[in-house]
Amino acid sequence: MMKKMFFLLVTLCFTTACSMSEEDVVEETMAASDEVNNYTLDITTANPNEEEDSEYTLNIDLENTLGYITSEYTNEHGRTSEELYYNSETVFEKLSDSDWTISSLQVEDMHEYYFVDYTQIAQVLEYIEPMEETSFEALDETYEFSYQADNQSDATALLEEWGFNLGEEPVTDASIVFHINNDNYYIENIELEYTMQVGSDTEIDLTQQLDYQNINDTEDIERPEGTLSENSIS
Repeated sequence: MMKKMFFLLVTLCFTTACSMSEEDVVEETMAASDEVNNYTLDITTANPNEEEDSEYTLNIDLENTLGYITSEYTNEHGRTSEELYYNSETVFEKLSDSDWTISSLQVEDMHEYYFVDYTQIAQVLEYIEPMEETSFEALDETYEFSYQADNQSDATALLEEWGFNLGEEPVTDASIVFHINNDNYYIENIELEYTMQVGSDTEIDLTQQLDYQNINDTEDIERPEGTLSENSIS
């Protein structure tokens, strides 16, 4: 009798997990995002047209407004590395073979440039979920949401929701895939692809892959040696 009861409980739990609707998953994901205090994030970007790519590693403490970011990117000048550290008041930067200096970036700019706000990214999932173009699938370990913009207006709206400052360059196409952990409802991985028009007859295809790790389990962010104090520069 006990074995039968255990089997029924396991079956019930499995059935409940499998029967989660996409609305339920988004609701749980948004609730979980409110509890995210820190995390590490790897971002890989690529521009296949120009053979350019960038790799970023972010250690973010949302609760204390701290961040440490390393990046390497390839452009027409070769391979370049950079470090950034910010606190609640100031952003510091260190280029290859240089000393730490105070950056012209403001702390408020950090999401626009490096997407450090977990909750804002989670809100993109909430944005696409009700759309007809969004598909939903329950996989073995994750829930997958896929969205393909239907036109230029929808593509632009998606990137603006994400937090891009698009300026005058129109976005002609965009798609996104979210993978949500089906145990804790944290974002695990996001794949973003979009096409921008530069000039009158040139389009560039861009991709970004975001991998979240160590959510609420990161090491404390230490201020790097060599950063200047905010009071040391007049």
